Amino acid sequence: MNSTSQIDSSTVFVVSGGARGITAQCAIRLAREYRCRWILLGRSPLVEPEPDWAEGYAQEADLKKQIMRSLAVQGEKPTPLAVQKLYKKISASREIRQTLQALEEAGSQAEYLNADITDIKTLQPQLVAASERLGPVKGIIHGAGNLADKLIEKKTPEDFETVYAAKVTGLENLLTCIPPKQLDYLVLFSSVAGFYGNAGQTDYAIANEILNKSAHLIKQQYPDCHVVSINWGPWDSGMVTPELKKIFAQRQIEVIPIEVGAQLLIEELQERHRDAVQVVMESPLMPFTQRKIGELVGQPA
Repeated sequence: MNSTSQIDSSTVFVVSGGARGITAQCAIRLAREYRCRWILLGRSPLVEPEPDWAEGYAQEADLKKQIMRSLAVQGEKPTPLAVQKLYKKISASREIRQTLQALEEAGSQAEYLNADITDIKTLQPQLVAASERLGPVKGIIHGAGNLADKLIEKKTPEDFETVYAAKVTGLENLLTCIPPKQLDYLVLFSSVAGFYGNAGQTDYAIANEILNKSAHLIKQQYPDCHVVSINWGPWDSGMVTPELKKIFAQRQIEVIPIEVGAQLLIEELQERHRDAVQVVMESPLMPFTQRKIGELVGQPA
């Protein structure tokens, strides 16, 4: 491993939770900057090809009508549960394909692996095969995560395991498959919930704080690797409804615009920041002022 390695078109990143959502948007932004190579990991199966009856139906209501017709033709009862399940499957596949297309349009090579990072027996051979095709992995962005928000007295052991495994077991398995000694970059997507705590997120806070502590330990053991655990605040994505934004505003918490968050990730991967192992975003310690947002997106504040 070269302590002065820079990201370029030959750099291969493995990204957990990387084909959809915020992590995917960050990968796309990095691809536009560096044209690096990508191995995206996710639990959603990629439906290839998409059923003919679904093509051209982008709106949720229209697609669900088509799903109901398809189930009926097959002699299956189009229950709300069955319709929703198939709708999510098709929608997830579309988002994965859109991510892969965006990465390729940015000049990157990219592959998607339908992989469970909590199951090392199936994960390892998939990663070995992908790295043989794209090259040795030099970076990991661990963005996978699950939520099971509820007060602790209402949480079940299964809730805890679901949340904990995606963050902690997932990281352990990734580093078993890809030893830290071969890495130039290790980026952990943690949360301010781990740093400050948050009501209803005991399990999520624990898992993210373990990521934070793991980052410090790994940095001590592998000082040449650029290790950073980013404690993100809430992103301005589809999951943050107008109602949630009002709640955040009352608590003086600003949501992170996607373009700003992605640019901040690029900033944290610069050589000058390699000693900042834990970064707490969107907090009283590091507020997002309008001036800072304007600087990052290239617009006047």
